[in-house]
Amino acid sequence: MEPPLSISVVIPTYNEPERLLAAVQSLAVQNYPAEALEIIVVDDASSAFDPERYPKAAGPFSLHLLRHAANQGRARARNTGIRAAKGEIVVFLDSDMTVEPGFLQAHAQVHQQAGVVAIGHIRFGPQVPASAFTRYLNSRGVHRIGEGQEVPYKCFVTGNSSVRREQLLRVGLFDEDLTAYGGEDLELGYRLHQDGSLFCFASRARSVHHHLRPFRQHCQLMYTYGQRSLPVLLGRHPGLASLLRLNFLSGPIFSLRRLFFQLALLPGLYYPIRWATERCLRWYVPDLCFDYLWWYNRTRGYLKRVGAAR
Repeated sequence: MEPPLSISVVIPTYNEPERLLAAVQSLAVQNYPAEALEIIVVDDASSAFDPERYPKAAGPFSLHLLRHAANQGRARARNTGIRAAKGEIVVFLDSDMTVEPGFLQAHAQVHQQAGVVAIGHIRFGPQVPASAFTRYLNSRGVHRIGEGQEVPYKCFVTGNSSVRREQLLRVGLFDEDLTAYGGEDLELGYRLHQDGSLFCFASRARSVHHHLRPFRQHCQLMYTYGQRSLPVLLGRHPGLASLLRLNFLSGPIFSLRRLFFQLALLPGLYYPIRWATERCLRWYVPDLCFDYLWWYNRTRGYLKRVGAAR
């Protein structure tokens, strides 16, 4: 039998001590050879961090605790973990998730084929109330794809995914200029795609998300994404404007398409739709409403930053 692929699980964390402990404990009971797994926790300058809590929680697996002196963002935190990793495969896991049995084997199985990026299955835990919002989030990205099928690079998310370390080093790791919310996974996914990587859904690599930000906070984060991350992202890769539905800005000024998008950016349209969406979260909201609200906030934030006219 061939020896198992060695794995480094990289977990960035910030001010989530209890959730981080649960994440490490869920990894400790994985059925994977102890000599082939290491857990790397990168604390991004939490206000209180007790390193004594976690080594025992890792069970038979080695645990490395790294800490930033100042908060530097998730991209740099993950890069710190990648640089310290010794495994052939780097598995990314968020600190507010736990993993289910077979998680590591499922990621390792995908990487029997070279040049593949694995995207795992994320679902919400029972403490997160079901709503139109959670149903929308559960229907996005890889959840529409069958097991082992190739998926678009835009589905790459770092809450539950894995990449060969040699691929990460070859394309240049996460962009550390992306210090605010959002964009670092899409940016890296785009470069991995350009490098020839194939993206696959590893449906048996299951993790449970134990936290969901409130709907209105999510809208604000989309605005932050547009204001602080999109200028960096589009500065690196202008071709992503089409994917993000921003290419109308470079089109003809007098065109029906540009007029349509300009009208969609009117607050008089946005606020009634947000009001109706918030009041229907317990029942049903069309996916198109969420798509529009995220796009509006991202685009508004971006235009605020770059000073473009509506």
